[in-house]
Amino acid sequence: MSRIGAVTSRPQSQQAAPVQSLPQGRDAQLSLEQLWPYLQKYAEKYGADPKILAGIIAQESGFKNYGVHQDGTGHGLIGLDDNGLLPSFEQWSGVDVGRGSGARTIPPELQVEFLAKTIGELTRTHGDGFAAAREWHRGRGAMNDSAGYNYQKLIQGHIAELFPNGQTPSADGPVPDNDVPSQAPPRPDDAPASQPVDGGSYRIQSGDTLWGIASRLKAQGMQGSHWDIINQIVSMNPQIKDPNLIYAGDTLKLPGVAGAAQSTYSPPAQLPDPVDLSPAQQVEEVGDRGQVDGSQVPFISQYRPAGAERGYSNGPANCGPTSMAMLARAFGYGAGMTDAELINHLGRIGGTGANGTGVNGIAAMAQAMGKGAETRGPGPQVEWMAEQLRAGKMVVANGDYFAMPPHQNESRTSGHYVAVAGLDAQGNFIVRDPADQNVRTVTPEQMAHFIRSNPNGGYQVAIG
Repeated sequence: MSRIGAVTSRPQSQQAAPVQSLPQGRDAQLSLEQLWPYLQKYAEKYGADPKILAGIIAQESGFKNYGVHQDGTGHGLIGLDDNGLLPSFEQWSGVDVGRGSGARTIPPELQVEFLAKTIGELTRTHGDGFAAAREWHRGRGAMNDSAGYNYQKLIQGHIAELFPNGQTPSADGPVPDNDVPSQAPPRPDDAPASQPVDGGSYRIQSGDTLWGIASRLKAQGMQGSHWDIINQIVSMNPQIKDPNLIYAGDTLKLPGVAGAAQSTYSPPAQLPDPVDLSPAQQVEEVGDRGQVDGSQVPFISQYRPAGAERGYSNGPANCGPTSMAMLARAFGYGAGMTDAELINHLGRIGGTGANGTGVNGIAAMAQAMGKGAETRGPGPQVEWMAEQLRAGKMVVANGDYFAMPPHQNESRTSGHYVAVAGLDAQGNFIVRDPADQNVRTVTPEQMAHFIRSNPNGGYQVAIG
C-alpha cells in the first residue's frame, strides 16, 4: 500500500463529479484498455509516465477497484491505505471515503487523477518516475531501502507484461490487445529487411519508448508498420538487448525517412475482399467419425457475448478464450454455460489477463476440452494449417488484428486470435474473428500476412 505524506488540496474548481464512463461498482474488475485513455489524459496533465501509473495499478490491485483489500485497510485501484495516502486523497478530492470494511467505493477516474498528480509531483522532485514510485510505496524516509527497490522491480515487471515490446493499447476504439507472450521470439519476415538509411542520432528522453519514437518517425513520413521501424532501430543499435528497456540519456541511431524502402513489407495495391459463402459452400465433406463440421462453429463476440450482463469483463483481451469458446461449441463442450461464462471459464484455464493469452494458454484450454493441441510458429505455416483442417481438426491463429480484412490498416498493429473453422471449395480459410463478425473467409495469402504481421511473429495451434 502507499504511504507517502500529504499532498496539496485539489482546487475547488476541479471538484466536479467524475465522469461515469468507467465501471463504478464495488470490486469492479477493470482492464488496462478501459483505463488507458484516463492514464494518458492525467499523465499528460500532471507530467507523469502513464506506463508507471499502469504498473502501480497492476501491483496495487490487478486493475480491480476493491472496496477494501484483503488487509482490511487498503482501498481501490491504487491501494489507498487508511494510515497512508487515504487521508491525503480525501483532502484533495473532497470525498469522504471512510475506513476499513465500511469504506465507500472510490470512483476509478478520481483515483487515476490522484495517482497521476502525486507521481507527477514526485517525478519532478526526484527527476525519475521509478523513484517517484518508490516514494509512493514507502514514503520519503524509506524509499531507498530494499523494500523500495523491490517495489520498483515489481513495477518494471508489470510494465514489461502490460506493454510487450513497448506496445500500448489503441486510443481509437475497442480493438483487441496484444495476446502473445512477451518473451516470444522476434518477428520473422519472408525476406531480409532492407538496409536502414542513417537518419542521425537521438538522445532518449524520460518517458520515451521505441513505440513512441517509431510513431514520431511515421508522423514524419516513414513507411511501414511500427514494428518495421522498431526492427530497423534495433538493427542499427545492437546495444538494445530488450526493446522494452531503453534508458533516458542514452543515444540512439535512427533510420532516415526515405520512403517505401524503409519497410520490410509492402502490401499489394489491392487485396481481395473476404468472400461471404453459404455454409453448404463453406464446408468440405466431413470424413472420419469425430471430425467437426466447420459450419457448426458459431460466431461469438469477445466484447458482447451472450450473458455479458452478468459479470463479464476483460473483453478487449479475450480474443483467445473467445476463439476457443467458438470451437468449444462445435465440440459440444460447455453445455449449460452462457457464452460469457464459457469465455470466463476458458480464460481462467488459459491464464488470460489484461494483456491477453499466450499460446500455452490456448493449449491448456484445448486439453481441458479433452482435445490435443499442436503449435507451430513463430511465422505463418498456412499449408500446415490447411492439412490440419483437412484432417478434421480446427485451428486457432495468432496474428495482427490490423492485418485482417476487412479492418486492415497497415499503420497500426495489435496482436489477435481468430478461430479457423475449415476450408471452402476454393481453398480459402473459413474464419470466425471474435472482434469482427464481417470476417468470413480469407485467402491463404491474407492468412499468411495476418500471422506474419503479429509483433512477435504469430502462431497457429491445431485443436482436435
